[in-house]
Amino acid sequence: MNIDKAIRKQKKSYKRFLLSMCFIFFALPAILILSKKVYIFYIVYLIIIEALILMSIFIRISNESLKFKNDGYRLQISIGINNKKINIITEKVSLVHVENILSDKGEVIDFKIILIAGSKFRSDRMVPISINFLKKYSYIAYHYNRIKVMQPEDNYYYTIIKKGGFNKYPLMDIIYKTCVYSYFTGEAIEKIKFSPSKSP
Repeated sequence: MNIDKAIRKQKKSYKRFLLSMCFIFFALPAILILSKKVYIFYIVYLIIIEALILMSIFIRISNESLKFKNDGYRLQISIGINNKKINIITEKVSLVHVENILSDKGEVIDFKIILIAGSKFRSDRMVPISINFLKKYSYIAYHYNRIKVMQPEDNYYYTIIKKGGFNKYPLMDIIYKTCVYSYFTGEAIEKIKFSPSKSP
């Protein structure tokens, strides 16, 4: 898989979507006015359609939005339309895991990145590890228990990154290069193999 090509394709698809939605959003009221059939029913129907268009635009922007930078000490990740930030001290990251997101047909359509760190560093998106989390991610629980045996007094936190599409691949590359003390599961390594710096 050529990730650079996939990222460019994703960006083009994103731009086409926004342009088409914006065109429809402005075209529909113009068509209604030009038709001279400005009845209550049509106006209400138009308002509902316009609201659905805006909702789909916001959802798409939120799902596509993923920005990150590293200053050698801290990894800053911004997610979603609200630009929610995750601040991670790279040397505190203990575990990096990836889980595929499957369609109803069982096909892999995306993936999510799960990070476990020994510090939340003023980040509300870093959540304390709970029993429910470990029950949901039993594979992570196995590795987490190994880490806890070695460092029983440390507190650990997790965050899950779902948004960004193919942009998560270069993020995985940055995580791999900077989180030098972290354990990467086999699933995480498989995604790193397809990162831009590893792609042919």
